Amino acid sequence: MRFYEIPGLQHAVGTEFNASWDSLTTLENWVEHGTPPVHQVVTDTAGVPGRTRPLCQYPAWPSYNGAGDVNSAKSLTCVQDYRCSGRPRRCR
Repeated sequence: MRFYEIPGLQHAVGTEFNASWDSLTTLENWVEHGTPPVHQVVTDTAGVPGRTRPLCQYPAWPSYNGAGDVNSAKSLTCVQDYRCSGRPRRCR
């Protein structure tokens, strides 16, 4: 079992961030083929349509790298230590 908190989703679909991703195929690959989910990316369909975020396994969360597009998952890294925010290269 793994637990993921979807950034900005809160308790249900909302106007801040409405995450969309192919969760069924991810689960199917894990259960039927033994391929665990890694490097998942969710796409916003409400607040900023097209914005992406990495889906981090709890207790990690997405932290901005300090460079690049703030609306792109490529500009964020999953971190577990609050001291790593803004400097993931030192904390990976």
